[in-house]
Amino acid sequence: MKKGNFPKAFVGFLLCLLIAVAGCCCINVCDIFKAKYERTVQVSAPMSSGSVFVAQTHNGSITIRGGETADCNVTAKITARAGSDEKARKLAEETKVTLEPSGNKLTAKIQQPTCIMNQSVSVSFDVTLPNQAGLELTTHNGTVSVTNITGQVDATTHNGSVTADSISGTMKLRTHNGQITCKEISGDMKLQTHNGSVEAACSKSASSVCDVSIVTHNGEINFIAPPNLSAAVEVSTHNGSIDSDLPITVIGEVSKRQLRGTVGGGQGKLRLETHNGSIKIK
Repeated sequence: MKKGNFPKAFVGFLLCLLIAVAGCCCINVCDIFKAKYERTVQVSAPMSSGSVFVAQTHNGSITIRGGETADCNVTAKITARAGSDEKARKLAEETKVTLEPSGNKLTAKIQQPTCIMNQSVSVSFDVTLPNQAGLELTTHNGTVSVTNITGQVDATTHNGSVTADSISGTMKLRTHNGQITCKEISGDMKLQTHNGSVEAACSKSASSVCDVSIVTHNGEINFIAPPNLSAAVEVSTHNGSIDSDLPITVIGEVSKRQLRGTVGGGQGKLRLETHNGSIKIK
């Protein structure tokens, strides 16, 4: 080999070596979570009417159903992932879920061992409790679903849809990436998402005077008002249209993308806002 060719050959060898090592790293990364172990835990505790149930999980869904019961019953699905079956099982079995009362609150607590880079644990909650209970729910990556609750509902998720059905208490629902769907709602509501549409329907038994705020950045809004709605109305969209079946008395200029006015006596508040999407009111 000529002397001038030696550096080139050496550089080529190093490049091949780096590619081989990088290839191995990719394979290892893909195999990090090859093992999964699931187990289900059931816990319960007495819960008085009007108490507040609190639950927070990072990666997992939260499902709540209210009923005629004096207990809070939680089914927690624990999913552990690791590089081997043995490690995944150990991680899942060392994760504990308990119900801890404090004042008027009952909190679902998750205790899990410290995870290293190639391990993860997710916990999802499926809960039945008294329908008069209040709720404080938080998850980062997961859906939230609430049914048949008469107390106040406060629920937040970052990535996931939020659904609510048959809620008569004040309701605050937030998500960053996901759709919000509500039906048979009798109480005030504040709904907010960044990327996702919103569908909200009041029940026929809902009060004609209510406070409703629905805001999204990218998505359409469909709102079904209660009978004989009485509210000050503010509706706006940047890229989209506004279509209303309500007898709104318009204040100011008439615009296809912005609407201000009153319905009935204008006692409540109705605010609907999106940047990219149409708005329909019935």
